Amino acid sequence: MQALINLEVSILIPVIDRFGAENFKLTYGFCSKDLLKFLNRDKSRICIKVDQHAAHERNAKGNYYCKHLGAACDFKIVGVDSRKVIGFLRTLNYDSIYYYGKDKSVHVSWSQSPRRKIWEFTVQNTPKPYSNYYWV
Repeated sequence: MQALINLEVSILIPVIDRFGAENFKLTYGFCSKDLLKFLNRDKSRICIKVDQHAAHERNAKGNYYCKHLGAACDFKIVGVDSRKVIGFLRTLNYDSIYYYGKDKSVHVSWSQSPRRKIWEFTVQNTPKPYSNYYWV
């Protein structure tokens, strides 16, 4: 629960303050184990071991689904290039950011031990270090 609060306070509130609540659209948030089972029936692209959407949830053996011990969400700022959003996120206390395209949602995570990584995903869904720095 604390990781979700930290995500909200450290990242989401500053983003909403900067871009406006009316433009903020959450596209993916917390993923419980039941939601994961439902989503995986269609062979989704969710990578529960690294993306932190499960926050501090544990599996049947009592182990955390994600070792990074944080929380994550995906969101879009309507009418704003995602590269500009990433430019702002870089000023915050984020763990990792995923860029999927200028008109796509952005994935951002918070962790108690931030890695400070930004990844760009190709059309084939292959991650590579983000290099498209766009400043407006």
